[in-house]
Amino acid sequence: MRYEKYAADKIALLGLFIVALLAARLITFSRSSIVLSEPIKLTHTGLSVSMPAGNGWQSEKRWKYQENGFTLRSVFIPHTANPTALISCRYILTGTNEAADTRFKQKASDAGAGVAKIGQTKIDPLIIDWAHIKKQKTLLQMFFGTVKLPGHRQLEIEVHQTTGDTDLAEQIFKRVAESLKFKDNQLLEAGSEVVAKIKNEGLDSFFDNQSKQAFFLIKDARNRTIGFTMDLFIKSGWVPTSQSNARWEPGQDAQLNIQAASSFYIRGRLAREQVTLLQSDNRFDEFVWKNETSLSGSRSGTKVTLNKAGVMTVKKFGWDPKRNKVRLGTRPQTEDKKYQLSSAAIPEIFLELTYSQMLDSNHKKIVVDTIEANGTITPRLISRIYVPLPAANRGEEKAAYVLRVEFLGGQGFSEQVYLDNQKQISRISLQHESTYILERTSLENILREFPERADYILKNSNLLEQN
Repeated sequence: MRYEKYAADKIALLGLFIVALLAARLITFSRSSIVLSEPIKLTHTGLSVSMPAGNGWQSEKRWKYQENGFTLRSVFIPHTANPTALISCRYILTGTNEAADTRFKQKASDAGAGVAKIGQTKIDPLIIDWAHIKKQKTLLQMFFGTVKLPGHRQLEIEVHQTTGDTDLAEQIFKRVAESLKFKDNQLLEAGSEVVAKIKNEGLDSFFDNQSKQAFFLIKDARNRTIGFTMDLFIKSGWVPTSQSNARWEPGQDAQLNIQAASSFYIRGRLAREQVTLLQSDNRFDEFVWKNETSLSGSRSGTKVTLNKAGVMTVKKFGWDPKRNKVRLGTRPQTEDKKYQLSSAAIPEIFLELTYSQMLDSNHKKIVVDTIEANGTITPRLISRIYVPLPAANRGEEKAAYVLRVEFLGGQGFSEQVYLDNQKQISRISLQHESTYILERTSLENILREFPERADYILKNSNLLEQN
């Protein structure tokens, strides 16, 4: 009898243990289960993705512009512990032509690890090439995926898991990958068409008498003149590489026959000055663009070079105070950055041509990748604003056309661009934390407003002719 009672007690105790174990497992599972957020859209791209959120996951819940791309992250942080998992999605504006397995090997090499497994997943209409990357003698597990998107864009998904749980790392990767949604809105394609039209007509077709000039005064919200910009363009003499050809044709070698100089100056306590010089072929398939910037007493420079293959190289420079010029190597340098440009890429200095060409097209909205003088690439959404001519020509903002330009870098910049009947910019209203107005003017007005910069202005206005 005692034996039977003892056996019953053991069975009951075992049952309680099993129940407690299952309860603990259920609690652990509920805390670590992967719950995805609502789709997080990347504006004007047609792309969205859901990220782990809650149950220990901390998600940024919005895309952030970072080094010519957009990044979205979520981190798993258990209570009173260090992060044990991280997932990031990166939308790259300058995708490469590398094969997926080459990218996997490079990623593994960067982590001091090896590729354990590769695979492919289709999330209509996208194809995700992925790899499981493991680092020997550590608990680090990585899953890395890459997706090619239209317009030379690329998406990368990367999972890091530090507790050695391969199944969990793979589950995180798959759940996020399966949440991907993409619908091409054709805005980038429309931008590529406009840029292609400018290339085909040639930069010199937009010049009068082999040159073009644009001068603007910059005013603040109180209508005080605080700075100016100057853009000068010249078509220099040139000869095709092949003397048997009278015209330059696409794909044929040619000299950098287009020269452009730009100056930007803001006076005051936070004085800023930038001077750039660009030499380009007629289609801007190849160019060299040099930039020197002075801000609050410090100076820096950039050299941006584009080759025939569409690869842009950005080289950063420091300042040599002894020689009073920018020089490579005067401060710690990072290696040169290389980017494969999209067909919708155009140097910012030629944006007025983009506006006029868009107005000649049937497109109401386009996205172009503007290359800035420092090598940064910023997508811009350009939209037509319908303004009846009688209304557009009343008051100080006389214009035949009005465009809205949104900088898609996530910093909140936007512009209202007013153009005259010749499709030249007459006025720009720039909104950020405050409003700034750029009004078209003459060189004489700039000299009158900024006599302290007269010698410098005249020197730079003659720069191209001296070259």
